[in-house]
Amino acid sequence: MYISRNTNYIQLLLSQDKRTFRTSELAVLWGVQNQNTLLVTTSRLVKRGVLHRLARGLYSTVPSVKLDIFEYGCAVSGSLSYVSAETILSNIGAINQLPTKITLFGKKTKEFSLGDHDFYCRYLRSDYLINRSGIVDNSRYSVASPGRALSDMRHILPGKYIDNPELAKVVEGEDIYAST
Repeated sequence: MYISRNTNYIQLLLSQDKRTFRTSELAVLWGVQNQNTLLVTTSRLVKRGVLHRLARGLYSTVPSVKLDIFEYGCAVSGSLSYVSAETILSNIGAINQLPTKITLFGKKTKEFSLGDHDFYCRYLRSDYLINRSGIVDNSRYSVASPGRALSDMRHILPGKYIDNPELAKVVEGEDIYAST
């Protein structure tokens, strides 16, 4: 009795719509249960240029400079993270001053950068992260709607000034934090 080896790891990897993977996701995708086998396989694929290391335990099928900037930020910030607050509100004109960092919400507070782009991931409780109302989940990253971004901003920084209050009234929907 023998066990056939699954050597089509590259085909499985490149056939996915997703471009960023955590090592746990690679283990599930490839059906690898041995941690050492997983680490050796990812190491060899990095050396061959098939995978690119973004952070510890996080890999991409394309170089980091070719990733969308929001895709990179959400991948490093973790699952359920999304772009919100100052970044979204400045894009729609509710805040006139451009933020110096791309603001995300996720499971941990962290700051990181890629080239000229700086990121700030704010901590948000799990029950708020699981509530996906007002979040547009794309296949590669998630972005808050203007109403959700305004709710996030008021939840984290209640005294933050909104430069365009008329626009804030238009995008203001139900407060997602009021029910919890």
